[in-house]
Amino acid sequence: MRLLLNVAALLIPCSLLGQGRLTIEVSLSKPEAGGVLRLAVCPDEASYTSERGCRSAEAKASGPTVRVELTGMPEGTYALKAFHDVNSDGALNTNWMGIPKEPYGFGNDAMGSFGPPDFRAASFTVAGDHTVIRIRMKG
Repeated sequence: MRLLLNVAALLIPCSLLGQGRLTIEVSLSKPEAGGVLRLAVCPDEASYTSERGCRSAEAKASGPTVRVELTGMPEGTYALKAFHDVNSDGALNTNWMGIPKEPYGFGNDAMGSFGPPDFRAASFTVAGDHTVIRIRMKG
């Protein structure tokens, strides 16, 4: 029993290796609007498209820059989607043509044509203890 406990104690720190902190700094295009900043950090193309399996976060949108920290992020490649939910209704509001009426942004400040950029364009790498990425909202 004691051997089993010792082995378990050794394995716990090993399971935390390769996990770190991700800080996302977002420059708001409409800081005076209030509302909520909503983020989705997606580990692969399928989750980026469906938003299933993404790690989501939100923060009060106050001031010109909003900072969000995610801990326990495994090392790897991720893509980021974000929007400034000005009216705090939980959805990215669009006009009748599907064009966003609220500010939005993607990793690497990527832009798509006629829709969001692809996973590769919006992707970044989480490596080491602490990764920082910065994006600017459009719209």
